Amino acid sequence: MALLEIRNVIRRYGALAAVEDVSFSVEAGEFFTLLGPSGCGKTTLLRMIAGFESPDAGQILLDGIDLADIPAEKRPVHTVFQSYALFPHMTVAENIAFPLKMAGTDAQTIKIRVKQSLAEVRLEDKADHYPHEISGGQKQRVALARGLINRPRLLLLDEALGALDAKLREKMQIELINLQKNVGISFIFVTHAQDEALALSHRIAVMREGRIEQLDEPSKLYGFPRNRFVADFIGNINLFEVEVKEAAASYLRLAAAGIGEFTAPPRSGAKAGEQGWFAIRPEQVRIARHHDIELKNRFSGKVRDFLYIGDVTTYKVELENGTLIEALMANFEPGRTMFFQVGDAVTLAWRHDAGRFLNE
Repeated sequence: MALLEIRNVIRRYGALAAVEDVSFSVEAGEFFTLLGPSGCGKTTLLRMIAGFESPDAGQILLDGIDLADIPAEKRPVHTVFQSYALFPHMTVAENIAFPLKMAGTDAQTIKIRVKQSLAEVRLEDKADHYPHEISGGQKQRVALARGLINRPRLLLLDEALGALDAKLREKMQIELINLQKNVGISFIFVTHAQDEALALSHRIAVMREGRIEQLDEPSKLYGFPRNRFVADFIGNINLFEVEVKEAAASYLRLAAAGIGEFTAPPRSGAKAGEQGWFAIRPEQVRIARHHDIELKNRFSGKVRDFLYIGDVTTYKVELENGTLIEALMANFEPGRTMFFQVGDAVTLAWRHDAGRFLNE
């Protein structure tokens, strides 16, 4: 039996369906992420699991027990918010101890548990400091320690890293992964940041307008998106309209207006004459001087722009018909910051088994 089961949950605010017939389960020890744009229903779902809101229909079960009649304070669930919600008049140790004090735990046990929690988040030397005396990353760790102090069955994280700068956020992602492994508690993480979801999660549910579009492992979401929305939302991708010219068991022959025909991987159920989109990641597109690429899926164009990001450069190439395609190239040669300049004539190409045909 799964640790948490969401069964056909619906939540409406008047005519607005914030969550519309959502079902999924979370396993014990899993890092599960709800990912989607603002207003997609992910935070509403989290609030219903926490007990801050109630579903209009459906069930939320924890360890097989329906949570409908269990108030938020009685649920074995804790929530960590983006704002940290630390008490400014309490020290780090007192903030962490707060849930145990509310539960009536004896002083000696509290002392032992707080010491253990401080060690888990590596804040032993900050026990007597106040929130205004520590950094943003340290405040985040205090909030996590407080959420984990009485070992809840579930830890809910609502945009928990959103207030941190990029470098600190990346550092905290690693710490969060290690902490979750060490304590073995299931985490449900809400975010709109795709890279964060891909880095942290065992599984991700991509949401749009109150529904789950796709639920899968990060690598499958990235490499095998189910539809155009998921493909476009997860990472950078090239998308252009195509028609299926031939659908064989081992390949598809696609045609894109102004580009021409090319070969793509097969897609179950695809038929000749069907309209759709071809999706291919920039890192799957090769860019080179003319005649330097042997691949059959090959097209000519000119570099219109590029974005240098240190270890890689993303080139925007305009094909002869005006279509723009992005290609990513690693900057592996020391001291060389770019291979092509704006206006350079280049060839773009990709393997016959790269990319994905999407019909929805």
